[in-house]
Amino acid sequence: MDSASQTKPHVVCIPFPAQGHINPMMQLAKLLHSRGFYVTFVNTEFNHKRLIKSKGPDFLRGFSDFRFETIPDGLPDSDKDATQDAPLLCDSTSKNCLEPFCELLNKLNSFPELPAVSCLISDGVMSFAIKAAGMIGVPEVQFWTTSACGFMGYLQYEELIKRGIVPFKAKSSLLDPKMSSSDCGARRPHAVCVPYPTQGHVTPMMQLAKLLHSRGFYITFVNTHFNHKRLLRSKGPNFLEGFPDFQFQSIPDGLPDSDTLVNQDVPLLCDSTRKNCLGPFQVLLDKLNSRSSFASGVPPVTCIVSDGVMSFAIKAAEELGIPEFQLWTASTCSFMGYLHFEQLKKRGIIPFQGTSKMFTASHIVIFSP
Repeated sequence: MDSASQTKPHVVCIPFPAQGHINPMMQLAKLLHSRGFYVTFVNTEFNHKRLIKSKGPDFLRGFSDFRFETIPDGLPDSDKDATQDAPLLCDSTSKNCLEPFCELLNKLNSFPELPAVSCLISDGVMSFAIKAAGMIGVPEVQFWTTSACGFMGYLQYEELIKRGIVPFKAKSSLLDPKMSSSDCGARRPHAVCVPYPTQGHVTPMMQLAKLLHSRGFYITFVNTHFNHKRLLRSKGPNFLEGFPDFQFQSIPDGLPDSDTLVNQDVPLLCDSTRKNCLGPFQVLLDKLNSRSSFASGVPPVTCIVSDGVMSFAIKAAEELGIPEFQLWTASTCSFMGYLHFEQLKKRGIIPFQGTSKMFTASHIVIFSP
């Protein structure tokens, strides 16, 4: 191996030995290889044999800086060309893989023709790699191969348990979609939904409102006056009829009145809603909770669901003493990116200072699922 190859950062990738985990790890390994990393990809002996059987013995030739290695998974040897038992495999890898993996790392670091191992990337299920990285003093990155949406769900488990939301209790009659308003009356949950007034925000909020409505919620959907007029113009004046438990209300957005059919100026709209919408929204909530509303069959407001940009709703909910939920209408992957801004700045990864940092062993590129 030439001297240039020996100075490359050397990443050892170890996926959980199942196809849905190996494929994403391989994609990441190829990406790192394209950015100048020397890659060692670690399969279990069982999967390595299946790989050779599928691709042929010549598959591993010609990869001078992308090599495959193996470790045992701790299960009895098998020539069966089938998926292994996942629960047994999880248990076995957690108990039996640390020692052979450490032996492999020591072997890789003993070869003078290879660059020293500079970091490990392991599947989130293969947590023994954290201890192995600590033993040789290199960084270790956990790679979760689920979708960003699934990963966000996992992150919320502890909070859901803490709040008593899970495990789910017996299905409440309040949430029975078959129950009519006359059956549940004032006990029916009433959600007020407040989207940010642009289509990319209104549409996801409407989908959530419909979902809550199907589960027995009374819904008040709050548009701005501007968007409400556009809705009536588009759907016709009869659009709002026939929804006794799904009503539309509107508040001003704080901008000058306009009959234009074009989209409003987004920066101006952001600034105006932040500064001017709290008062009108509180007036609307008081109206919804008034005796006249109750007499007409509208239950008291029990929670508010607002767009993450419409943060004034948090204060309104606090003053009423009811829960408030923020709905971020960006994709889950984008939301994960937003959550990491602070950490990326803290680590000096952003703002970008050029590409040289990505090729040094002291800097790890973190990829969200």
